[in-house]
Order: sequence, then C-alpha cells, then structure tokens
Amino acid sequence: MKRKSSIMVLLLIVLAVAALSGCGNNSNSAAEGNTKTNAAGSDKPYAGVVLRTISNPSNQEYFAKVNKEFQEKTGIEVQTDTVGNADVTPKLMNSFMSGGSTYDIFVMDVIDLPRFVVSGWVEPVDQWLTDDMKNEMLPFAKQALQYQGKYYGLPFASEYKSFVYNKTMVEKAGFSGPPKTWDDFIKYSQALQEKGIVKYGSAWAWSQTEGLVCDFIAIASSMGGKLFDENGNPVFNSPENTAALQLMVDMIYKYKVVDPASIQYNETNVLDAMSAGDIAFELNWGLPLTPLNDESKSKIVNQADVAPLPYTVSSATIAGPMSYAISSGSKNKEAAWEYIKFLNDTEGSKRQAIEIGMFPGWKSVYEDPEVKAGVPGLDKILEQAEVAVNRPQIPWYNEWSSKFQVELQNALTQKKTPAQALADAFAETQKIQESNK
Repeated sequence: MKRKSSIMVLLLIVLAVAALSGCGNNSNSAAEGNTKTNAAGSDKPYAGVVLRTISNPSNQEYFAKVNKEFQEKTGIEVQTDTVGNADVTPKLMNSFMSGGSTYDIFVMDVIDLPRFVVSGWVEPVDQWLTDDMKNEMLPFAKQALQYQGKYYGLPFASEYKSFVYNKTMVEKAGFSGPPKTWDDFIKYSQALQEKGIVKYGSAWAWSQTEGLVCDFIAIASSMGGKLFDENGNPVFNSPENTAALQLMVDMIYKYKVVDPASIQYNETNVLDAMSAGDIAFELNWGLPLTPLNDESKSKIVNQADVAPLPYTVSSATIAGPMSYAISSGSKNKEAAWEYIKFLNDTEGSKRQAIEIGMFPGWKSVYEDPEVKAGVPGLDKILEQAEVAVNRPQIPWYNEWSSKFQVELQNALTQKKTPAQALADAFAETQKIQESNK
C-alpha cells in the first residue's frame, strides 16, 4: 500500500479482503486439535476439520460463497475472527506469540516474510508446491514466497504499480506515444506545461510514508540501482541510486515538472490529480484505468492508457504482493494447504480477478480470455508485471524503512543533497543491521 501509511495500510486492506465466512466466535477451532474424521480412502478425508483465520468484513460475501463451496467439496469448515482493521495485526501477533495455534491461515505481506520466517511463525510449503506451480508464477510473486531457500504460501493480491499516461494530452503536445526514457519524460512534461495543457506533468506519492520508498525503488531499479546485495547488506549509496534520488529532486526543483505538493501526497492524492486532468502522468497501484474511466469520478474518461515506466537502463516498477500462508502452530497444516490451494491456485486466482478484481500472481491467468474480458486493461499491464521488483527481504524491514523515509524526504525537501541523504541512510542502516544480529 499505500494510502495513508501506504504499505501498512495495504497489508490491512488485503487482510480485509481475505474476510472469510462466519463471525469468528465458534470455539471449535484448529487450536483445539481437530483431526480427520473420515475413513481412509474417503473423498472427504478432512471432513470435520475446522480452520481459523482473522480478517475484517471486507468482501465477506465473496469469501462466504467460496468457503461454502470449499466445505461442500472437502468437508473442511473455515471460520473467521472478524475484527476491525486496527485489531487484525495485533491479534495475529498475539497468536504468534502464544504458539500460533489460534489461526491456521493468514495473509502475509512480502515485507513481513523474512521476519515471520526468522521468528518461526510461518510454515514452509515446499512439500506441496509443484514445479508446475513454480513455473506458472510471475517472477515477483514467486520471489515474494521465498526466503532462505524455502517457499511459504501461494500468491494472493499480487499487486504492483502501473505507469499511466494521458494519451489525449500527449497527442495535443505533439507526441505519438508515451515517454520511454526519463529524458523523454522530462521533455514531454515540459512541452505539456509550455502549451498550457497541464500545470505540472506529474505528481507522485512522495510524502514521508512507505509510498515514498516504493517509488524510489521503482525509479532506482529503472536506472540500474538496487538497495541491498545478495547477502542483505546495504548498497543504496551507489552511483545509480544517487542518480535516481537526484532525478527525483531535479524533477521538482530544476526541471519543475513534478508538482511540489508531491512531498505531501499519497497515492490517493495522485489519483485524484490524474482524474481531474491536472497532470498527464502517474504511477499508481491497482487497476488505474478503472477509476480513470469512471464517469462519476473522472474527467478524463477514455483518455488514459498504461505503458512501461520510463527508464535509463530498463523499465521496472514496484510490487506489493501478498500471499496466503500457514501458521507454523497450526494443528491442521495439510487441510490449511488444501484451502490455500483452493482459494489461490490458477482457477481460484482467476475467479478472484473476475469477481473482485484481485491481481493474479500466475502468468496463465493474465492470458485467460475470460479474465481479459472481465478485468478491463489487465492485459495492458502484464508487461509491467514481468519487470516488477519487490522491496528488500530483510527481517528488520519496518525499522529500516521508517529511517529510510526520513532521509529520502531530507533530499526531497533539500535539507540534504541526495548523496549525503543516502550516505546517512547507509550509516543508519548499518547500525540497525548490527543491532539485529
């Protein structure tokens, strides 16, 4: 995520999307050690098993329907503790701290995987995961399931940011297609502004939140940068990363093609500016063409299109994938896997894409004719899915990100040069890394 405190809110939203049937107050839980009750060879070997998860009420109707079908097929009942947004994460953490048997299944953000693995809270699924499954996953969704050589869960809400441009405005400015490089981006933006088509070429979610880290990673990746090496050591004070942060600063102050209000904006503010026709370019989560083509919300209906993010080395974008995972304390791990597979394999993912607009993590789902027909614009953003990158896999990610956001803002507000901000972030990261050994 991503609105307000971007990715933390995204975690809560996607946990909310995982709302499953029931009110969550049934005492017959996995923690009480339900076991298989049917005889060997039965077509419902897990009949009588009850699985528990936690969520808030969002999309409850959809998941209630799916859970009913799952129970009819397998005999497994899925119950949910339905709580408010603010209570989901604390209750999940309490479950982990007390042995992890309260909830069998939970939704896990990519940034939480390393911490959960190191803490022993999540169960590997290598014994059930097939080679065909691995080969079908989009690269970023596949990576989001892996840590220290093992897999944890199946893709769910495999979201990433898409670069969007107003093709009508771009044509008015005299260009025949979207900008391909950052030099193009600046040139297009300047032309749009000089012709009075927009006041600023773009706006970005560069407030001191997780969204700022996400956008920096996307831009840095497009310029050949990376934040950590293969051993988890910081390398973000490299020339490529410094150039990326310098570009962000220059687009505000030197070229004046980015709305200065961006340093206070989140993704919702950016979408609002794009919908109003105030800007010609945006980078945003979800299916951005859907709200932009909504006549009740947008002034640029049928004007926007999706294209690869401009680049210096190669196009890239930032991903925010989630996965369904199994608690290491679950007493019904095999049944939990059956549910995760039913919900999130290619068929389940296809259904989610069509019925609730959930991003699939499987290549074949994007290519499915029914999905293309049911989710407008999905086929146009597959190219970006192929080059999406995840945030660093470090167990102390949240602690690091909060510090990194400060230094990125120091550069964007011109309190420090980009080089100094990244050097200070590097030093601070080394301290965090050392304290977590």
